[in-house]
Amino acid sequence: MSYNHENLIVGCGNTLYGDDGFGPEVIRYIKENNIEFPGDTYVIDGATSAPHYIFTLPQEKWKNIIIIDIASLNEEAGTIKVLNLDQIHEENRYMDVHGLSATYPLHDLKEKVNIKLIVIQPENIPFEMEMGLSKTLEDKIPQTINKTIEILNSMLSK
Repeated sequence: MSYNHENLIVGCGNTLYGDDGFGPEVIRYIKENNIEFPGDTYVIDGATSAPHYIFTLPQEKWKNIIIIDIASLNEEAGTIKVLNLDQIHEENRYMDVHGLSATYPLHDLKEKVNIKLIVIQPENIPFEMEMGLSKTLEDKIPQTINKTIEILNSMLSK
């Protein structure tokens, strides 16, 4: 599997913990519905720890990265926001089971690659394993994909 594309769209999260699996579920929806993106774009299910490996092995060809994930926004569940990497503060990060955040290795790339995060306020992050998104977040998948296309188009036009 090659990540040598100009644009990466990466869904991050753990599908074993409710709404934490939002990013991978968006990617699954994209693939199942054969949704295409403009430009040389590759869609990745980053799951939990994969982003650390992907982003620590950058390719010269990379121009734009869009991360789809959950974040503590202190907003109503299902609220979607587009953020720059510098807008993700320590208190907004959800950590995986290893205490890692997908944003850590991205800081080393931000001078070379345009990075945007499309984040959503979760409704249900259980303490014990519980698969499946809340209906609130499940219903937001198409809107998140439309926002991703919009953001990618704006990144490509610069």
